[in-house]
Amino acid sequence: MKKVVLFKSTSEDYKKAFSGSNYEPIFVEPLQFVFINLQGLSEKLIKNDYDGIILSSPRAIEAVSKCWSPSKYVVWNSKRVYTVGEVSCQKIKHMLGLDALGGTTGNAENLAKLIASENPESTRFLFPCGNLRSEILPNELEAAKMIVEPLAVYETKENEHLRQRLIDLNENINTCCMVFFSPSGCEYIYRQLQTFSNNLSLLPHFAIGNSTAHKIENLGVEIAGVAAKPKPECVLESVVEYFRTFEACGYQHLDLR
Repeated sequence: MKKVVLFKSTSEDYKKAFSGSNYEPIFVEPLQFVFINLQGLSEKLIKNDYDGIILSSPRAIEAVSKCWSPSKYVVWNSKRVYTVGEVSCQKIKHMLGLDALGGTTGNAENLAKLIASENPESTRFLFPCGNLRSEILPNELEAAKMIVEPLAVYETKENEHLRQRLIDLNENINTCCMVFFSPSGCEYIYRQLQTFSNNLSLLPHFAIGNSTAHKIENLGVEIAGVAAKPKPECVLESVVEYFRTFEACGYQHLDLR
């Protein structure tokens, strides 16, 4: 089985998708998260100042869940909840009991277009987010004359074990490619790769979406593929298609070790 490095936390969905196609996923989490401002978030949730809420990351959903009470925040049953991707919709339903919109959008740009098309000007959204948030979504919505109130509810930091995990990968595991899941993760990974001689930088690089792909390209690395949607099946499809084309051209995967 080809070994694929997935720079994310362990996921049963990804295990199932990749293992079923003769790929062995190797999970490496480049990030660690610290939740902040939960008291402030709780206070904002209890007020009736917003028409909806945007939860564009798994950590934002988790932050809300840490101070969530269905009976306390019953007002949110009648407000619009937006997110990116079907997995996040399911997570919101499971953790908050709310129905979310945006399951088929796939990225921040498409989500912003959906929100703008479904809501009038001056609609006010609460936007719990991370300290390293992208400005794409709030900028797009503000251009559509909507009001977006960001609130940092978690901080993204480099996983303290990342460098050692990368060294172990380089020395002990013959991997065929790497998949990146966030711009900040790309930055931390490449910061550490520059500290030791490695073959990992030469492997094909895949991205979960366009923002992550752009970050990799800005680091001077060519992208081998981008998932059509942020779903395990789509990530797998981009990897499989690359190697199918690669092998059809008469090449074989090089053992760089």
